Amino acid sequence: MYITKANFRRIIHEIETPEDFKLDDIILWLSPNGSDFYSEDESCLFSKMFSKKEKTDILVFKACCKGDYELFKNFYKKIEEPDDSFTYVESEKSPSYHRDNNCIAMKSDFKGILIPQEIHEQKKEEEFRQYWYDNTKLREEKPDIFLKRINEKFSLKVSIKSNEIVSRPNSGVHIVCDNRSILEINNNISRVFKELITYIEEDRDKRLYICMNFGYLSWLGDKKSEINTVLPSWCTQEEVKDILSKLHFYKKTIKRELENLYIRKYIPDLNLEDSLLKSLGFKPCYVCCK
Repeated sequence: MYITKANFRRIIHEIETPEDFKLDDIILWLSPNGSDFYSEDESCLFSKMFSKKEKTDILVFKACCKGDYELFKNFYKKIEEPDDSFTYVESEKSPSYHRDNNCIAMKSDFKGILIPQEIHEQKKEEEFRQYWYDNTKLREEKPDIFLKRINEKFSLKVSIKSNEIVSRPNSGVHIVCDNRSILEINNNISRVFKELITYIEEDRDKRLYICMNFGYLSWLGDKKSEINTVLPSWCTQEEVKDILSKLHFYKKTIKRELENLYIRKYIPDLNLEDSLLKSLGFKPCYVCCK
């Protein structure tokens, strides 16, 4: 059975990691030749700029890619039937698994029609959704007339336009992230890390100190709220947040490339047993699992 990359990542992010989960030497994530791949200072920086949770998330991802499905079975928070938030005309559904890795439902992009804010204020979400589906033929054959009527029926001050569609590209049928070799992905991770080193060296004392001591807070770099911890007197909030913002960009890139590395190395196609996927809260595809 097959699932998309997005759903695979969703599975892993729903794992409640056990307290005793082993954190390997972080530098070995990158190095094909052992810990001598980087200098001692670089190894220390790489280890300290990630929080324990970030390290654990990546290592759990690696373990799952390698087939440690005991993590799924013992520590996964089962996906419950989603509550309907009425965000879109389409109601929320549980994620699906597929028997056919060429299934049209698996390859299709997400397209959703947002329910207007005025409808939420009127508390007429169900009525709006029902009208939308009851008039499918008119909507498809004469969209301009349909839009005019639905705007009039619900007395919308802000008219619905035909192009008000939220669209997200499919995350990928196969887990293969791209055609790069393992060495190419590894080299790109090294390149990005070297770029980070170059950025730090431009103002070494200040930037290295911030990255080493506050790197675990990098996600706050782009937030409006202040960093609620004691900062060095020689550095302002703005300076710290600017450094953390840059660091977070590099961290996100490295983290995603590490995921790509493990996917490419261990699971070029994600094929799991249907019994496992059912136990995790996935539903069989309505197209290919009839």
